[in-house]
Amino acid sequence: MGIALSLPVMGYFLIPSLTSYSTSLNLLFFYMTWSTLVLSQPPLKVEIVGTLAIRILFFLLPSLLFLVFDSIIPSVAVNFKTQGTQALPTRTSGGSRRGGISQWYQVIGLSLFNICLGVGIQVGVELLFTQVIGIRSALKVTTTLPMPWSILQDVGKGLLLREILTYYIHRYILHPKSPNYLSKLHNSYFHSISAPYSFAAHYDHPLPYLLWRFLPTYLPSIIFRMHLLTYLLLLSIITIEETLAMSGYATVPGIILGGIARRQDLHSEGQGRGNYAPYGLLDWVHGTGVGPDVIDDMRDEAEKHHVKERGGKVLDNAKESGMKAWNGRRKGSRRRS
Repeated sequence: MGIALSLPVMGYFLIPSLTSYSTSLNLLFFYMTWSTLVLSQPPLKVEIVGTLAIRILFFLLPSLLFLVFDSIIPSVAVNFKTQGTQALPTRTSGGSRRGGISQWYQVIGLSLFNICLGVGIQVGVELLFTQVIGIRSALKVTTTLPMPWSILQDVGKGLLLREILTYYIHRYILHPKSPNYLSKLHNSYFHSISAPYSFAAHYDHPLPYLLWRFLPTYLPSIIFRMHLLTYLLLLSIITIEETLAMSGYATVPGIILGGIARRQDLHSEGQGRGNYAPYGLLDWVHGTGVGPDVIDDMRDEAEKHHVKERGGKVLDNAKESGMKAWNGRRKGSRRRS
């Protein structure tokens, strides 16, 4: 418990930037805390506790909050749900097609089991690399902090590779033209819920879950051998995305998250017909999208936030400032003449 409380990961990514002086102090404080943590605890323990902390903070707690909200005041919650009353998990089992298998408490139990199973595989991979094969660890756990540019690069590559893996695994293995063993399991568990809610994000039979949820998230971090802090940031982004996208609420903040949530809801409601990857890029390329695609989402959100008008105002202000500066220079040169 002590290591979880002392884990300074979130402080690293939420450092205040009011002044360069305060930022420098925060960076120094974070570096000292991180170095102490890495030097005083086994690297594997730091990795596992950090992973569990991210899952608890960004999946378990928000999902419980959403579940309580949907259960205590369903008359209010139903107004925010895309599929209405059908999307209230404790009242309708989340639109289950089969009685019993998708009861909300069973969904919670299997979701937590799958998360722990993923963490267990992380432990196994690290022990395999370091103890059995005798090579370096899968993730870098060092006192040296990653630079901001390397963090952005690794996170970007991780999200892109995850999008590719998720799409092709989801489409050709879990939703093939000819059903197979894994696709039947996926349909029997994950697609037994046609009206999603947050706990359903990690609800599936363990085999398909590892294939299309865990593997696309963890494999890129091994391929690029990310720093642990970078991996935890990537895991935070993905966990927040999965939790909100599966919430079933009609309004999800953000241009990208709102589109992901709408596509996921249509995927669940249509029993796996299209929308195989979260960001919708490959669905748009292959023509497997259902409903508004990623381009339509970006266009609609841009219109909602008046991007064109704001951009035009910025350009007009820039032109006006430039003309004033030019006229001022001309007047100054005339006076000197």
